[in-house]
Amino acid sequence: MVPKKLIVSDSAGVCFGVEKAITTAEEVLNENSNKNVKSFGPLIHNPQVVNILQDKGLSVVDEIKKNEKGTIIIRAHGIPNYQEKDLEDSDVNVIDMTCPIVKKLQFAVKYLSDNEYFVVIVGNSKHPEVIGAKSYGRKDNVIVIKDKNELTIESIPSKKIGIVAQTTIPKELFWDVVEIFKLLKEYKVKAIDTLCDDINNKQIESKEIAKDVDIMFVIGGKNSSNTKEIADICKYVNKNTYQVETFKEIEDLNMSLEDKIVGITAGASTPPWLIKQTINGVLQSG
Repeated sequence: MVPKKLIVSDSAGVCFGVEKAITTAEEVLNENSNKNVKSFGPLIHNPQVVNILQDKGLSVVDEIKKNEKGTIIIRAHGIPNYQEKDLEDSDVNVIDMTCPIVKKLQFAVKYLSDNEYFVVIVGNSKHPEVIGAKSYGRKDNVIVIKDKNELTIESIPSKKIGIVAQTTIPKELFWDVVEIFKLLKEYKVKAIDTLCDDINNKQIESKEIAKDVDIMFVIGGKNSSNTKEIADICKYVNKNTYQVETFKEIEDLNMSLEDKIVGITAGASTPPWLIKQTINGVLQSG
């Protein structure tokens, strides 16, 4: 038996930055018959898309070798500024597909650092987007914290604070940190909102759907930070939330969807065809 009802998030799937990166990579591969095209790091955080692009000739590198030739596509998450300089000094053709909102974060860190603000980035210190953004400030005046619980006021050596955020985190994490500093009158605080509205809309809509269903599926790469955030938000209101990359993972759960209300959403790196495959699989299950 099929589910009693299926609710699919209207905002599920690729954002404009990811869509542009994929489309551009495909165009470049079609134009370069010699297939000497590489992406600096995985183009996006979706293994299925990355594998398809690799089959078409896109290889993934994490460093630039001497005498490198061909075309390098900078991933949607961006790269550290010192690696950008290495590319500029090389003979490769560079196509920068850094998401515009990630660019805004990079420029915000540089602006704040150049203007003598001590920069606080709220986000995941191990995420490539944050690693890249951090490099735009001086080493001695940028820190990364996950949330307000990691903030130690005493360890910050300045009363002039600039605050930015990883583009995909829940907005509450960013504004909670901002509010702490604004309550401290002795600090001069400049907060620059670098959050992605598309991701925020996905988080809000997915949470509302998760409240009203029996089972919630969040489609996206296991290495996708924004997909994980959406899954965590959904799981907070519905313990029967599962992050999956493909419908096969739903099949492997061996759960009955009969007479259940099922919700489906997806992260910003999940292409339409993967969402459609999952929807069709769920509707044909049983």
